[in-house]
Amino acid sequence: MTHDLFPRGWLERLAPTREVPHPGAFPTAPLPDGPDAVIAQFTAAIEAVGGRVSRAASTAEAADVVLGYLDAPEWRTHDQQEPGPFVAWDAAHLPLPDVAGYVEARGARRLDAGVGASQADRDEDYRRLDAAIVGLTGAHAALADTGSVVLVHGEGRGRIVSLLPPVHVALVDVARLHATLGALWAAEPDLLRQAANLVVVTGPSRTADIEMTLTRGVHGPRIVHVVFVG
Repeated sequence: MTHDLFPRGWLERLAPTREVPHPGAFPTAPLPDGPDAVIAQFTAAIEAVGGRVSRAASTAEAADVVLGYLDAPEWRTHDQQEPGPFVAWDAAHLPLPDVAGYVEARGARRLDAGVGASQADRDEDYRRLDAAIVGLTGAHAALADTGSVVLVHGEGRGRIVSLLPPVHVALVDVARLHATLGALWAAEPDLLRQAANLVVVTGPSRTADIEMTLTRGVHGPRIVHVVFVG
């Protein structure tokens, strides 16, 4: 007597018996009245998950936020006199294009965010970029209900800038605030098709995989600081 390892008809029984229904539309909601109220809602949401928010009226004020981290004692080596190094998106993708230049003028070294094609080159570049304290990016949008920033990556907007350094500073034009993710999709229905890579970031990287203890900065930055401009 022989026995089949798998009973007859097992594959057919695994096949779905019906189509999975569409999950429906993302929820939408109106924005609060006025930019101050919208930023207040965003601030409450991101601070609830450990993020930080500022508002800058000028390029110099935005640069001061970055320099505050580059000059902080916790990031300095014992013999370091100048501000720490940083990486940044290209100027064309920042709402204040001159911010990186202001930071460099104050003595901080900007590292080239480019990464080589070969494995050996990539490994060398990752070691070089590991010195960066701040990653400075723009953002395609911000979501008031969750305190999230939406990053669309591409040429001059590398993913490594927002992932590798321990501090991520995102400059966001106030005009790019949306009430919800659904409101963003409604305003830009083709965004996902047009973007090579899109990420929604909500506060610092965090995990509780080890003994259910919440730890920040394991899979990304320890600090996420959103700076609204405009």
